[in-house]
Amino acid sequence: MQSSNSDPEPSFSNILLASDFSDASQAAFQTALGVCGMLGAKLTILHVFECAEGFPPDTNGRSLELDKLYAEAQIHLDGLTCITRIAGVSCETVLSGGLAPEVILQTIRWKQIDLVVLGTNALHGFEWLVFGSTAESVLRAASCPVLTVGPLAVNPVKTDQTEGAIIFPTDFDESTMHAIRYASSFCKATSSPLHCLHVLPRALEGSYQSRLVPMIMTEALQQIAAENGIGIDPSVCAITYGSEISNAVVEYARRHKAKLIVLGVRKASMMTLHFSSHIAHRIITEAPCPVLTKTIEFRAQPNLAPTCL
Repeated sequence: MQSSNSDPEPSFSNILLASDFSDASQAAFQTALGVCGMLGAKLTILHVFECAEGFPPDTNGRSLELDKLYAEAQIHLDGLTCITRIAGVSCETVLSGGLAPEVILQTIRWKQIDLVVLGTNALHGFEWLVFGSTAESVLRAASCPVLTVGPLAVNPVKTDQTEGAIIFPTDFDESTMHAIRYASSFCKATSSPLHCLHVLPRALEGSYQSRLVPMIMTEALQQIAAENGIGIDPSVCAITYGSEISNAVVEYARRHKAKLIVLGVRKASMMTLHFSSHIAHRIITEAPCPVLTKTIEFRAQPNLAPTCL
């Protein structure tokens, strides 16, 4: 378990909000607005006009119905722009056409986006595995972190919130430990403690590992911080127990009034990708706060314990 000291410090100067003007997107807008104000970032608001032609209708040959939909979308974007300006946040809007996940990923590259904010009322279980969602598709493929505001997220990412921690669940595998940089960055911005969390099977509760694992985690965290110059004080290394990892993480976040959960999600083969993303998806839809995910290429290594995330 190592973290490369060549990785740059995360920068969040350009933030993208993808909005479909739903209630979920409105919650994501409030989160994006708060994060931009906190970090001094510029906000781009994107709405994807999913017309059959794959592009926003122009003035030639456009039907009256499409005209109306296009005008309504622009009115929504103008309203959001007014709110951002009142809040003192620099903002621009983009109205584009095509498939939402594809357009979002194109905009990330085009605008050199550092962070994407999405809202979701995602489905659970089998329906999600079959049909997927825009948030899930972007989470898998985005080159930058994705901050998702789930349907139960009530705790905001704010600097004036005296209580609350940044939760970083990990199994200390190299592929997910790179995400600790993003947790550290938000800890600094919100003056929050970092809770580095490891989930063990409930059968191990009360065993010698309940004393040994926190010591190992603390030493590993200190080593990573020293190698990379990461400021993560104050920090807590904790273990929790549960037969379902996502439930254990969410319950810990509730108990500690988490402002944010940060996940390193492995991008592995299709056989294991659904399992990794499924845990992240469950955490997003059940968490009491926004969840930041960073998808990282998985590099197979021998003799590794089963993955956490």
